[in-house]
Amino acid sequence: MNSSPLNNKKIAVVVESQYIPGEIKIYQERFAHYGASVDLISRLWGKPSQCFYSTVEPGVVDNLEWIEVTKDFDQVNPDEYAAVIVAANYTSTRLRWSEREDVNSGNAAEVARNVPAVRFFRKAMENPKIIKGAACHALWLLTPAPDILAGRKVICNKVVLADVINAGAIYTPCPPGTPPEKQVVVDRDLVTNNSWHATEELVDQIKNLILNPPPIPEFKPSPTESVSPGKRRILVALSEWGYWGEELVGPLSEFDSAGYHVDFCTPTGKRPNAIPVSMDPDFFDAALQRPVTTPEMALRVQAIDDPSTTQGRRLEKPISLADWFPDRPYFSTAAFVRRLEAYNRQLVDAEHEIVKYDALLIVGGSGPLIDLANNQRVHDLILAFVRADKPVAAECYGVSCLAFARDMNERKSIIWGKHVTGHCLEYDYKDGTGFVEARGRFLNFNMGPPPYPLEFILRDATGPNGGYHGNFGHPTSVIVDYPFITGRSTPDSTLTGKKLIEVLDGNPPLRRWGW
Repeated sequence: MNSSPLNNKKIAVVVESQYIPGEIKIYQERFAHYGASVDLISRLWGKPSQCFYSTVEPGVVDNLEWIEVTKDFDQVNPDEYAAVIVAANYTSTRLRWSEREDVNSGNAAEVARNVPAVRFFRKAMENPKIIKGAACHALWLLTPAPDILAGRKVICNKVVLADVINAGAIYTPCPPGTPPEKQVVVDRDLVTNNSWHATEELVDQIKNLILNPPPIPEFKPSPTESVSPGKRRILVALSEWGYWGEELVGPLSEFDSAGYHVDFCTPTGKRPNAIPVSMDPDFFDAALQRPVTTPEMALRVQAIDDPSTTQGRRLEKPISLADWFPDRPYFSTAAFVRRLEAYNRQLVDAEHEIVKYDALLIVGGSGPLIDLANNQRVHDLILAFVRADKPVAAECYGVSCLAFARDMNERKSIIWGKHVTGHCLEYDYKDGTGFVEARGRFLNFNMGPPPYPLEFILRDATGPNGGYHGNFGHPTSVIVDYPFITGRSTPDSTLTGKKLIEVLDGNPPLRRWGW
């Protein structure tokens, strides 16, 4: 085992007077043990060096210590360091001071953001490749910059907690029973503690992040894939509560035949599973009074539902929407404005990543009623595709997501004025259907009748100038009203995939079909 894993790495530790000697000693000795060098940095006020005194506790004045600092904030670049740490105690309090005398209610925040220590730490925060450490009171340097701190999970000394929360950070206490020396919170490239007593744990977590950096989202457009037929990239959204097998296999087979690349996503990154009855050729559909799954389709669904098969392995590690898209804050949450600002900034970053996709498909089944239809992240995903003028396809109860995906300012459905299809009233169930979750949250969970008639939802959502088309009595029902491609139910799955391909690569591209 390498005893010097951080060999040649540089660590910056921000200090000022009333520092804690034991804390600084841990930084210097523990990082040195790992092979890294430590630079002490502060504001030198135009001098080549400054000496700072340690904290003064009652009865221990004789133990006062001094450290000399020779590096000034304005003379070093945080990008030179693997980690930047702001020490505990009064370091941040003293470094927030400004010599300006014209501070008033109008410019106070701007003044605080522009003191050298805040500028330095802010620049470090803007670089995700630098690991940041904030001990005890240290986050006070960031509270004047809520655009940097908002949305980050942290702990801190209770003295600065109110300011930290007001800046939009998410206070994340350690689990009950965690020893004080282990109370550290890691949020990607930011490591915080609430006391210098957890300094060793802070150092070790920073060391681990330097050696194993947290992933940095990369948004790389690939224009060739976006325009060349046969090189398309499709994102398929699936429920974790059960999808109908044919409604995935049908369009997926069409995408595979066209040479498209397909990625899969689920609400939290769990592997999706087919509803058992959707891979049972003997399942008798009460509404249709006949079986709806052929023996051939049942085998194909069984194959993709089995993680040990080549097809099944495709679903093994789906993209997590919870990791990709931010969570919209409750209106009643503390520091709502700051968190809403953070949400909107993060949403812009999340939307960038759909550049590499040409279309979105939402697979149906009973599961979407539970974790897709009223899932705000799913709505934001759909809205991102619509804003980018990219096709969105949905099948059966997956179409409900289109009805509920709404801009939070307008609150009007994105399918208002559009023509769609979806599971019609004549095909809805009236009693238990045996829609059982395979390896899901509740074994033998009986979906029963849907909690709402999808047809009525879609009729209302499309408004007077749009329309719902159930096509009851017809063997298939697929509607194309660009950018939407909607399929009524199981028999329409393959046709939905074909029509999406015609929308992308038809000559001319399909824009209206089915009504």
